[in-house]
Amino acid sequence: MTARLAWWLGNRMPCNVLGVRFPHGGSLGVIHKLLFWVWVEDPRWSIREKCFDCIRGPNLIKTIVILGCIGVVLQQIIASIQKMIDIPITTYTHFDFNKTLDYPSITLCRDPPYKFDTLDVSFPLRYFEVGTFPQYYNLSGHPGFQEEWRKFDFENNDLDEVWDNITFNADDTFVQYALHELASNVDLTPVMGFEMGRCYTMSPKSGVKHVSQAEGYSMTMRHTARDLETTVSIDPPGYHVYIHYTREPFTEVKVYNGGMVEYLYLNVGEMLRVKVTVDEYKMISRSDAPCTSRRNYSANECTTRYIWDLVTKDVGCSGPWMDSPLPRCSNFTTIRSLIIKYRDIYRDHTYSSCPRICRSLLYNGYVTDRQKHYFWDSKTKVWSTTIGAAALETHLHVNFNSMMVSVYEERYNYDWNLFVSDLGGSI
Repeated sequence: MTARLAWWLGNRMPCNVLGVRFPHGGSLGVIHKLLFWVWVEDPRWSIREKCFDCIRGPNLIKTIVILGCIGVVLQQIIASIQKMIDIPITTYTHFDFNKTLDYPSITLCRDPPYKFDTLDVSFPLRYFEVGTFPQYYNLSGHPGFQEEWRKFDFENNDLDEVWDNITFNADDTFVQYALHELASNVDLTPVMGFEMGRCYTMSPKSGVKHVSQAEGYSMTMRHTARDLETTVSIDPPGYHVYIHYTREPFTEVKVYNGGMVEYLYLNVGEMLRVKVTVDEYKMISRSDAPCTSRRNYSANECTTRYIWDLVTKDVGCSGPWMDSPLPRCSNFTTIRSLIIKYRDIYRDHTYSSCPRICRSLLYNGYVTDRQKHYFWDSKTKVWSTTIGAAALETHLHVNFNSMMVSVYEERYNYDWNLFVSDLGGSI
């Protein structure tokens, strides 16, 4: 239609239509060229005409559908690019049958945690009867009783030596212990705390290549009748048992990234058999949940040192259960402030800047047998009642029952192959 209009205007309109006469009919060529340039050659008019065609009649529906498809494709392409920038992570679960297994560390904390007769001044009369006079420190049954420190002689006593005397050493705690029937397979480490006194951590020196009930940890602990008479704890006399990963040593400080600990309690005189299974967790470090693969790193140690530093810097001195460059507290005011500050935050702090380990193990304990005050006499073939010192001995056996490990592994769930596939599908 545009071409016809241009031809008509060029051939039918008078030559003076523009107010100019062209001799020899020259107006025909000029006007024709002028109109052809305005109506046909101008790309603006051509594009506008095509746009008008897109919204005329049934073309409107086609245009809307095409624009919708283009929008969906662009959205899918943007989503694919975002996945490549922030790759999604998925947790996969599978089972491994390992050739070797790492036994957990087991930490035992005695209850009552402190020697009552070494702390308290109220006991000496009974020692006159037997002629023994052990050292005591004018304190009550637990150093947490702050006001009792008023009577403590700071000038003539070293706090580190005091803590060594008022807590139980390995001979006071264990009758025997072994891993795979040998004590040499166990690395026994003392762990000093404030609330729990001196605990002991057993760690394996090597892995195990087969499992059975005869394998594993076996230990016997002791109490005395005096421990039962003088306990100041709300718990009955016994042992707190913590089963944990060897790379995360025990601490009484609450750890934000902790929780990978199995806990049991043994009353005095009990015999407990525990089978353990192991779950392995493999994490990927990310901004909202960081983790680290550094060697010799521990979130427990990191958090504990932070709490120690926070308390000691605020008070200006340290306690004998702390590893600190600051000197030990040397008077009632500072030791009282230290105990109050430590007790206020060691369980209720909000520190969460210590990342967890990217690969960690969680040991789950299941009690298979629990007995108290009786044992199987293999000579008489009958159940016999434990009496005397044997009735105050506590027995613990811990072993694997399978070489199977449940693995929970985080993996990236997007790569270039999936990106190209999504891009091709979208287009």
